[in-house]
Amino acid sequence: MIVELLGYMADCWPKLLAGGWFALFNIILKSAFSDKQKYKFVRFVGLFLVSSAFLSIVGEFYTHRFYSFILENTNLKDEYSFLFIFINIFGDGLMVFLGSVFYTYVNDMKNYLGATLYLEFVCIERLCLVLAVDPVSYLVIMLVVQFIFYLAQRKYLPYFFNNSPIDWKRIYIYLVGLFLVLDLLYGAFYIFPELATNSVDMKNIFWLDVMALINTGFAVGYLKINIAAAKEEEEKDSYFKKLQSSQEDIIASLAEISEAKSGETGQHVRRVAEYSRIVAETLNLSKYEVATIRISAMMHDLGKLMIRKEVLEKPGRLTPEEFEEIKMHTKYGWELLANSEGDIIDMARVIALQHHERWDGKGYPAGLKGNEISIYAQIVSVTDVYDALTSVRSYKAAWTPVIALGEILNQRGKHFSPAVVDAFVICFNQIEEIRVAYSDIDSKEIMGLDKKNKKLLSS
Repeated sequence: MIVELLGYMADCWPKLLAGGWFALFNIILKSAFSDKQKYKFVRFVGLFLVSSAFLSIVGEFYTHRFYSFILENTNLKDEYSFLFIFINIFGDGLMVFLGSVFYTYVNDMKNYLGATLYLEFVCIERLCLVLAVDPVSYLVIMLVVQFIFYLAQRKYLPYFFNNSPIDWKRIYIYLVGLFLVLDLLYGAFYIFPELATNSVDMKNIFWLDVMALINTGFAVGYLKINIAAAKEEEEKDSYFKKLQSSQEDIIASLAEISEAKSGETGQHVRRVAEYSRIVAETLNLSKYEVATIRISAMMHDLGKLMIRKEVLEKPGRLTPEEFEEIKMHTKYGWELLANSEGDIIDMARVIALQHHERWDGKGYPAGLKGNEISIYAQIVSVTDVYDALTSVRSYKAAWTPVIALGEILNQRGKHFSPAVVDAFVICFNQIEEIRVAYSDIDSKEIMGLDKKNKKLLSS
């Protein structure tokens, strides 16, 4: 059987050349728009073996043998070769599926990208089979059609290989439809063998070529529409990210002004923002909530803008009246953000109002208890206190990280949400990395850790 297969391949030499071109073209394409590749010869052989041209030779050979076996061992008559066409299309589809899987693996592509690009090559090869009248014309048409496809997609090629947001699955399904249409059109040569000879007028097969070209044209147009839509969506996303970044800078600047008024540094709001992001991630909040709390947390003390500076920076103990004035910054923060809209502002407003509420209900301004407090405010409550403890203030020196962590643990279920404290402990090493990266004091100002304090980390 191997000898017969090799003989059959020899008769199909144009397809073997097409398979070699497929392998070479893919290596050139990947080299131009991706990282340098190793083992090019091995990849060439692999790509040749999974090329639609080569697999179609193998598929046709075994399809013919299987079809002959059925006719020889049954009383079935297939006068018009309908059974053969069905078996051939099924076998062809199976070969194409396997080829797309291996092609995707060899090129390390994901999300239907590899399967879609492979199926595009398959459709080109099937189109050439329909249009060609002899082996030479098959090769010529193959080169011409591939060149046309390359020109049509050239400017998008870098976009293909850089994790673009194109919906490749949708395009893949559309190309599956085109593949089936082209396979059925090619199958007409089996139903009407005279089409493959010179005994018929060319106008009798003109409709096959027209149908093939029209369907292929629609597929190319569909591909370009999807690529254009994806690029437009990506440009919009990029614009909104830039807009969000600008808003974040404005928010950070505003928050830093409020912190500066109370004698704190702008790094405080940066640290609280990043701490809150990490804790939110640990609590498995959605990516959108994580991104939002990172910005919203910066405005937790915005209401301090409305508090007298001499009260905010008072080094000694506050009088009851002064403490009541300080407590008002939560409501002032809510009011300052009340006339703005958007998810970031909505979250910031709630955080500003509730971040001094306590889990046991002894906080302010409303005395909320437990999960009556927003999860976002629960998070910022912990991160804000931790940063305040580990930072220098006008009324205190900085605590060591371990002593501060011990205080956070001591307030679990009292001042702070147990779930948030547990998440804080889990990600404590990440918190410390942020604290060091955004440090606004010299490390020498922090007391060294003793053995007793270190035990708190493992408790």
